[in-house]
Amino acid sequence: MTRLREAVAFVRVIARRLADTAPAEAVHTKRALHGLSAPQDDRPRPPPENMLELLRRNLAQLFGAGRRHEATRRELCHAPWILWNGQPRGEAIPGLLDAVLNQAAEHRRTLRHLVHCWIVSFDPESASHRRIARELERLVRRSDDPRLAWARIAASEVSLFDATSGPNRLGHVLLTSSTPVEELSGRYGFAEPLRAASAYLKHALLAVLREWRQLASQKDALQFLDRLLALWTLDDGGRRRLRFDELRGAFAGGLLRPWLDGIRPAEDVRARVQRALLDRLGDPRVPGGSGRWAQVDRNAVDLFKSWLAKASLETFFQIIRHYALDRQWRYRERFWKACLDKGAISDVWLALAHEVKAAARLVQDLRGSYGTLSGGVDAKHAVILMRIGPLVLCEWSHNGRLRAWPADWKHAPQLGRSAYAGDELKTDSLVFPGGGKEDGLRHAGSDSGRWQDRAAALLRERAGVRLETKDYLP
Repeated sequence: MTRLREAVAFVRVIARRLADTAPAEAVHTKRALHGLSAPQDDRPRPPPENMLELLRRNLAQLFGAGRRHEATRRELCHAPWILWNGQPRGEAIPGLLDAVLNQAAEHRRTLRHLVHCWIVSFDPESASHRRIARELERLVRRSDDPRLAWARIAASEVSLFDATSGPNRLGHVLLTSSTPVEELSGRYGFAEPLRAASAYLKHALLAVLREWRQLASQKDALQFLDRLLALWTLDDGGRRRLRFDELRGAFAGGLLRPWLDGIRPAEDVRARVQRALLDRLGDPRVPGGSGRWAQVDRNAVDLFKSWLAKASLETFFQIIRHYALDRQWRYRERFWKACLDKGAISDVWLALAHEVKAAARLVQDLRGSYGTLSGGVDAKHAVILMRIGPLVLCEWSHNGRLRAWPADWKHAPQLGRSAYAGDELKTDSLVFPGGGKEDGLRHAGSDSGRWQDRAAALLRERAGVRLETKDYLP
């Protein structure tokens, strides 16, 4: 067995040297060599739950009765699995933690179990975690166990056993290094499935989000963003899902945090963040979609909705330019963009007729977030529903009229639905200032700003939105 271990160690050394000298373009070869040279781990697995509970009762009885000397080496070897879970926690059994540490100093497997369980159950606020961290670093550095090589490397390079700053340093290296994420994860022991789902890695990834706030405005922000998403995401049969779904609130809030103070993101960064959040948390505007956003800070949700509103408006503009060929549309586009720039539009939802849906699928920013439009409409029609203050407004493509309703009116259209009939978007609506009883506002007098003045007056009177003529006339 000793010769076999020596042979394996020799192969790893050679593989590491070859990987370092291989040309840069030999990407796949370098990756394979790094894999051969990566520190190996025995993938520790806990005993069955019933055995652990029996172990817990036996050790609690022995140590409680002052008979700790009767605990067997096997029992103490498995004791790390009960130290920080269940009732009573092993750490609360007087003398058990010291007995496990004493055995770990002489017994490789016990030390491996202790290191592994410390990482899986990591809690920087726990006195026992902080205390044991110093002992673990000393024991690991002294150990020659090849299956703890990853822990020695992590202790040296990212201060693994520093309970206060270790997760921050690990997160920093994972986010900013030029080494592939998968390779670093293996190097520091976090490719092992249980440690890949550990409390320690959770703390490291939360540190990654905190650091993203400073990196989001740098010129290479996209590179950092790709690494951040790779760290936070798992590939589940081709579907990308969050590694720690219970932290989705922190994930979404952390991604959006750099721009909550009004700073505008670079367009490529905004689009990438928007796609990532839609893919992993869904659209907060659709029925049922808000549930996955419930943990997210309200300001962050509002910011994200404003991004989606912009994407929906841009898509509507593209549809009009492609299908409607309406010479008046440039005036309508200018008006609604002015409202968007004023921050007046809090929510937007598209409804698309049959022929238009194919075009919308080409617009990645929407990610399928729109409703269908049918019933008494042309196959090339589209409508955009907007929430501005207490109002819901409906703008049609082609020559359709603009309508507005108080959102609390019973027949006011609801945003976020999957399907709409044309007739329900043409119900009795508010009369725009400067006119009599009418069925919506015709887009007449665009050159002189006639309809725009009336629409602006309604928004001023009903929603407190102030638009100047220069805002909406080219």
